[in-house]
Amino acid sequence: MQFPKLTPLQSRFAASLAASLLLVILYLILSNPHFAYATDVDSIIQKDHNHPLSLQKIIHEDDFEDLDSDHESKHVLYEPEFAGLGRSIIGRADAQVPQTLSNNVPGKLNINPGDVQYWTFPKTSLSAPLSSATPVIPPNHDKRETAPRTGYPENGARNAELKRRQNLDIRVHVTLNTCDQPSAAPGTTPPQLRFFISQSNHNPGPNANDMSVNEVPVNGGFSYYTNPTSTDLYLGIAAPPGSSGLTGEYNYEITASIDAPYAFYEGYTNLYLVDSDSKAALFVSNNLTNGSNSSSASYTEWMDSPPPFSVFVHNQNDPSILGLEQSYCGLKNKAQIQGGITDLANVEVGMTTIGGGNPKQQFYVQGLNRSSSYHAFMALNTNYTTPGSGNVGGGGTVWNVTNFNTMSDENCQVIYNLSFCPQVSYAVPSNYSTNASTLAQWYDSNANILFQNFSYSLQQIPCETTSSAQYSLAVTCADCNASYHQWLCAVTIPRCADFTSTAPYLLPRNSNSSFLNPSIIPQSVLSDPVFSHQNKSALYFNSSRNTAIDQQIAPGPYKELLPCRDLCYGLVQSCPASLGFACPLQGKGLEHSYGDMSTGCSIPGAIWGVNGASGLRPVVWAGYLVFVAVLFYNLGS
Repeated sequence: MQFPKLTPLQSRFAASLAASLLLVILYLILSNPHFAYATDVDSIIQKDHNHPLSLQKIIHEDDFEDLDSDHESKHVLYEPEFAGLGRSIIGRADAQVPQTLSNNVPGKLNINPGDVQYWTFPKTSLSAPLSSATPVIPPNHDKRETAPRTGYPENGARNAELKRRQNLDIRVHVTLNTCDQPSAAPGTTPPQLRFFISQSNHNPGPNANDMSVNEVPVNGGFSYYTNPTSTDLYLGIAAPPGSSGLTGEYNYEITASIDAPYAFYEGYTNLYLVDSDSKAALFVSNNLTNGSNSSSASYTEWMDSPPPFSVFVHNQNDPSILGLEQSYCGLKNKAQIQGGITDLANVEVGMTTIGGGNPKQQFYVQGLNRSSSYHAFMALNTNYTTPGSGNVGGGGTVWNVTNFNTMSDENCQVIYNLSFCPQVSYAVPSNYSTNASTLAQWYDSNANILFQNFSYSLQQIPCETTSSAQYSLAVTCADCNASYHQWLCAVTIPRCADFTSTAPYLLPRNSNSSFLNPSIIPQSVLSDPVFSHQNKSALYFNSSRNTAIDQQIAPGPYKELLPCRDLCYGLVQSCPASLGFACPLQGKGLEHSYGDMSTGCSIPGAIWGVNGASGLRPVVWAGYLVFVAVLFYNLGS
């Protein structure tokens, strides 16, 4: 059969039509492949009678929207079960979809004992710009005392990192804080949560046999992980299995940040007990600047700024904070007193320069119980300008615990912020019928009046004259004035201690008077040989150093921490002999008037017995105590 001969135009049309038909057929095959899949599945189901396939639920395309919106409460999983094969061969049948963390936004959940929960910090968050938040701590602070943690870049470092971040791994800071925990049996503490992290395993946890999974230690309710990365991070939080006596659940917050740790724990002490009485305690922070130059910018900035630090205080008889000591949110939930946070009535905060002249923050805590032991924690509500979720460092910082005791007797009271004797910040003889501010004014005014008489005498000394006419080449009238001021404040404002205390360096005072509240004084104290007729006849024993205290304050019997004898020696060697100052001799009154620094004595502004240490010794601001020793050396040379 001979085909008709086509013209060139007809030939081109036929070729184009054939090509178009082939393309249409190819498109239909590729765009609708279910024909082949349906045939394959049917053949498998019909032929494989020995391995039946069980589908618990068929997941349709529109089911994925439900998974995204409700993955916290419901996980729809494809779970194959093959006869003769265990789960370990099939794979992780219990895999969960990790919940997603955003930068500086904590994920907060309750978790029951024995459960594991998973989170992820996606790599897409690594490309976000660093925050430009302003630190709440002034920049010129003492780096040794309150240095920022690794990962808190300064502004210049932040700008440089913004330029490099496309080419380098980004440092991520992950913090875990336990905010609440189950109650435990008496004498026990709930076990800590466990924290796992991986860059590849989507469900890191205690049962993950995977070398990529690392466990980060959790101590005191806090854990911190930091490392450069360019991939997704997967996190697992595991609650230990329940045990006998453990009731309730855990609550925690997990936070990831490319800026800085959202929360933090500092493992060193930054809070010092100045003194306590039966109802209150006075604390100060470490030095906040390197120097005490009042004209420096850092000094002025600290003293003029609102006090940034807060304090948690908790009675040791209540074990509810044990296991949460390093967690800011845990202490915020459990601590009985939260000064500067929620409890503004019981805690007064301010700036002070006691002990050497460096700026420090001061905390006056009230509402305490007599004869009790407490935990105290200095804290920072936020490391930057704004606390809370979504803010850099918004989860708070906690420092190491300071333990302290309150007094048993009720005739000593802490005073502070005196105008003439600003370094006096300790407990003084009191009867609690006078409030602390009025009591402080009374003591301060008495010392000021006595100092005026001394000033008139010092004006008779030729201070402004030639060196050859001066009374000393080593010291001046200014030194004499300062030494007398310090000595006068120490001896006219005695440091008070419990009469029931058995510390050997304390001296009984005003013992002939009656106790304000005899019911709280043990009978063993009342019948002590120290109340013998011989002791009662001694002036140093039956009255206060300043008789006006017995007449106007009427504190009853108390014990005094004697002023350091170095204060008297320094006064004698700083001032002209014509003023007639002299110190008592050993065995002839010195031991009843002054204490020894090697065993225990009082110097206004010094801190003794910090953090529950036994015995009394200066522990901070040593330069303040060196003055007298340097003075001795100069005079002796």
